[in-house]
Amino acid sequence: MLKGMSKATSLLVAAAAIISIIPANAADYKKIDSQEGTVYNAVAYKDGKFYIDGEVNNQDDAAYYLANGKYNNLSDVDSGSSVEAYGSKYLDVQDGDYFVDLDNGSVTDDSIKDNSQDDTASALRKNVKKDTDGRYTVADSQTIKTLTGKELAGNKFGDLWYGVTYTSLNNTNNLTAGQLNIYTDAKGNYIDADYNLGSIKVTTTATGASDKTITISNTDDKYDGAGAANAVTASVGTNSTVIGQDANYIYRTAKVTIKTNTGVAVSKIDGLNIAAGTTAFDTTVTGEVSFNVIQKISKAQASGDIDGAKYAKTVTTYIISDDAGVDKNGDLLTKYTVSNGKIITYKEDTTDNSVETATIVLSAKNGYYYTDIKDKADEDVKVGDNHKLAVDTDVDGNLWRLSGGYIYKWNNDEDWEKVYKVDGAFNEMSVYNKDNIVAWNEDDEVYSVIGAKATETPVETPAQNKGWVKTAAGWTFYDSTGNQTKGQWVNDGGVWYMIKADGIMATGWYKDNGTWYFLNGSGAMKTGWLNDNGTWYFLQSSGAMKTGWLNDNGTWYFLNASGAMLANTIVDGYKLGASGAWVK
Repeated sequence: MLKGMSKATSLLVAAAAIISIIPANAADYKKIDSQEGTVYNAVAYKDGKFYIDGEVNNQDDAAYYLANGKYNNLSDVDSGSSVEAYGSKYLDVQDGDYFVDLDNGSVTDDSIKDNSQDDTASALRKNVKKDTDGRYTVADSQTIKTLTGKELAGNKFGDLWYGVTYTSLNNTNNLTAGQLNIYTDAKGNYIDADYNLGSIKVTTTATGASDKTITISNTDDKYDGAGAANAVTASVGTNSTVIGQDANYIYRTAKVTIKTNTGVAVSKIDGLNIAAGTTAFDTTVTGEVSFNVIQKISKAQASGDIDGAKYAKTVTTYIISDDAGVDKNGDLLTKYTVSNGKIITYKEDTTDNSVETATIVLSAKNGYYYTDIKDKADEDVKVGDNHKLAVDTDVDGNLWRLSGGYIYKWNNDEDWEKVYKVDGAFNEMSVYNKDNIVAWNEDDEVYSVIGAKATETPVETPAQNKGWVKTAAGWTFYDSTGNQTKGQWVNDGGVWYMIKADGIMATGWYKDNGTWYFLNGSGAMKTGWLNDNGTWYFLQSSGAMKTGWLNDNGTWYFLNASGAMLANTIVDGYKLGASGAWVK
């Protein structure tokens, strides 16, 4: 064998997940083999890294960090602890008792969340205080905001953004309670989310005046209407709700209201006539048109400011309707996730163990911005031992479910697609992405880890072993029938190894039946010249140590009874030089 290779390749390994593709004519999914073990809770992370709490891999009941095929016991974390993803890489254990860094498995009792929130709040106050010269009250702009529970909805392990409110110094158009929504990243880079509306085209009419189409871009300015100056304003209701985010945008539901002065009326929004069939528009209040929207708000700051405060670079406002203005607010469900610019709305029903799902495509037609809500799907879902449905979202916002022995992914259109065939007993799972998933059933003591590297597993029954097996005492060897080799030589791949009487592979000098041999660090028998601590020895092709005169390629050397080569001396009347060679 090559040095060190045969043992490495012949280690007994048990893959945490062995994936084999089933026949192509059956389906386009992969079959996952299951492992025996009890999992209480698990969290999948990237690059084959996982948090697994349970009795797995023939090891004791504990919380483990699985990475590079090794289960590392997180001794500070008690088995059964509650865990929750926090920030881009952490697990929050028992509401802040500990934090596990999933990049490297380190555990700390530092207040990672509290410290992060404090740093963000301080940075936000500094930036707001520096920027604003009239947007917010002085007292509020100098306040350090409390960020506990203020995290904006978003994909797991994404960058943290927070939402707070500031009291307006001036009575802007959109204020009824005097509060403005501010969104900030962890460094205090913020946007005033209630200012920019993007581009809403409003057509107004008035008796004796020509229709006028204006573009409303914000909630502060007043716009000219048909036959009147400063007759139109826009506002965003105070009940706006963030439903998700991705790397570049924040998505929220809100209500926009267009108000007009007496004698001026709104006839079109984004070129669409407001008529009896356009149920998305509420005109019950005289001089007002209100409509529910989804706003796509850029996280980047605009180059300008509003009264010194920063606002979003871009905002696009989509009316919750079809392209004909028919209200679709009733098609929205209770939960949301954002994937590749599409919004998935879904609702989990624990009564009949199902999930209802629909995809919202933010669309535009002839200048009218609307929400194209695809057909809904209603499918079964397994319920776990924690009484929660086996539904999860991944780091990219994709929606997953587990049911009937299959793991499905929502295709961000109208269907669920089978991705993996798993044990039919599985009723819980954690998904990071397609390549990193844990699925399990606690009661049935079975689990699978998709994406983990091969795991070296100690095996206690000699009959189950074949080839090289590493133990705490050293390397052992089992023949093809599973019997352990003891007290004899083993030829593996053309290289000889010595297995001592205790069954452990020999290294270094070893005396067998009165003859000395040398086994290097990998256990391979040495031949040829050997320098051991400055003394030269010669091992013959049989591995036996040479003594006496040696002719090596025509040059004579002398090795004494201990095998050591002599030099700078005379033996049997022959002079040996500094190299040990006979000087003729």
